[in-house]
Amino acid sequence: MEKAEEIILRGLPISRGIGIGLPLFFSSTDDDIPEISISQSGIEAEVQRYRKALALSRQDVERLQQLSLNDGPPEIVNILGAHLEMLQDPMMTTVIEEKIRLICKNPETIVLKVIDEYKKRFRNIKDGFFQERIRDIIDVSRRVLGHLRPTQAMKLCSVPNNSIILAHDLVPSDTVEATAAQVGAFVTASGGITSHAAIIARAKGIPYVAHVDIKLFKWFDRGRVIVDGTQGIVIVNPTAETLKKYQALKKGQLQNFRLMQNATHLNGETIDGYQVRIFANLEGPNDIDYAIKHGASGVGLLRTEYLLFPRKRFPTEAEQAAIYRKMAKRLEGRPLVIRTYDIGGDKKFEFDPASADAHYFTAIGDEPNPALGCRAIRFLLRFPNLMDAQIRAILRASQYGDVHLLIPMVSDISELRQVRARVAKLSLEMSRKGIKVVRSIPIGCMIEVPSSALLCDAMAKEADFLSVGTNDLVQYVLAADRNNVLTSNIYSPAHPSILRLIRMIVASASRFKKPLLLCGESAADPVMIPLFLGLGIRDFSVASRNIPIVKHIIRKWRILDACQLAEQALEYSCADDLKRFLEERVSSFNG
Repeated sequence: MEKAEEIILRGLPISRGIGIGLPLFFSSTDDDIPEISISQSGIEAEVQRYRKALALSRQDVERLQQLSLNDGPPEIVNILGAHLEMLQDPMMTTVIEEKIRLICKNPETIVLKVIDEYKKRFRNIKDGFFQERIRDIIDVSRRVLGHLRPTQAMKLCSVPNNSIILAHDLVPSDTVEATAAQVGAFVTASGGITSHAAIIARAKGIPYVAHVDIKLFKWFDRGRVIVDGTQGIVIVNPTAETLKKYQALKKGQLQNFRLMQNATHLNGETIDGYQVRIFANLEGPNDIDYAIKHGASGVGLLRTEYLLFPRKRFPTEAEQAAIYRKMAKRLEGRPLVIRTYDIGGDKKFEFDPASADAHYFTAIGDEPNPALGCRAIRFLLRFPNLMDAQIRAILRASQYGDVHLLIPMVSDISELRQVRARVAKLSLEMSRKGIKVVRSIPIGCMIEVPSSALLCDAMAKEADFLSVGTNDLVQYVLAADRNNVLTSNIYSPAHPSILRLIRMIVASASRFKKPLLLCGESAADPVMIPLFLGLGIRDFSVASRNIPIVKHIIRKWRILDACQLAEQALEYSCADDLKRFLEERVSSFNG
């Protein structure tokens, strides 16, 4: 019998790694739910049945959360915590119970109607954070439906080992019970880099490629499939040569991973003794022990906007101060860089319309181009009461550790000056009231838009430190949305323009003797790390799970070799040529 032809499908790379196995179509939905009318005498029994399903759903999430707390990345714990909050929300409790009594239909029907209402209401809202919140609501509702109408639906915890999961989309409950042994990789028709399913896949080390036409698999001879989550490609019916190549790559990656896990206690240090600090990017206080366990030099980026998720409102000054204080103490003198809220524009949060905080987003309205709109520092300067409360909370915590304040999306030096003036004014007011604060707190700028990169000399002169946000910098410089499969081939930190900007920023920081942090996904990219070292980066800030990877790569290089790599890379003017050069040159060192 003639062997099927090798076919390569391209998609959006979501989670790095290599998966090799047999394809398996996955769907956890069950749309065949009948609508049943309920008599008045049977309503309370149906309400009780719904309450039981809700309670069982809570138990599910609590069990998974406990498992993750004992042995799992904090990202999963945080997502499950948000799901637990939703299961206790009035929308899932009293509202649905009232609808059962009012409409006199079975709970399954009511839950489906609520899901459908949310889908229709928010169909045209493109905000990524908000869409992910709606997806979580649908996910939680599906869990409740599973207890209302138990079925033999497929579970990812029971699929054969090394299964390549093909699905239209994934939600957290699909992925949270998956293991890297059973699930070789995920391949989906939709999904984005920032989705909760993507975060869980990366946390578990499961390769993931999105935006692949999975319907094509119905026409293929379903032999073995290779998923390359780094390049974003799916290889169907690989040749013996291709299979051998990827099996060797996967074996090497597994060996390296085990090596890295055993080296978390080692310093980030090059072969020739140059010290490199590796900080952690965190989304909340629950992540801090995980970061310390992995040998973080401190917290390089605390994303404070995530504090809004469980509350559905802005945390009070006292609530914020307590969180920052606890983290500063736990770090025992290591730096804690607190970024002010990066919200607004394309990052709006779901608040109760009746909430006192809902008007902040209502005031902005639906902007025609939210990614370029009123977000981050622009949002806070528009609503100074929110900024003042956060600054006071940071100042309150400053006496308990090495606390820094970081301003996101700075596009003009005037924004830094306005924040510095607010900090000085509030610090003086607090001191006069007898509130103990440090004499001065380091204030830094995020360099993530072209204007701040081009003005890096002015930024370095006035700021106390700089932080390069590569995710947004690459997106804005190249005008390419990193979540858009149509532009994913353009979006690349290994672009000559990005390297030249980073070289400029490093030179300015060095000239004015200011610390410089590099943040973003590319800061943990094994191909990019030596290049960044050669460009002069000495402080990296990455997700806690990636700290061992960064250390491992740094410890394989000499500064001289990294500098030579950077000099050669800067000679390239074509992104594709530069990528090929880096992959060939770096692989011999990273091996």
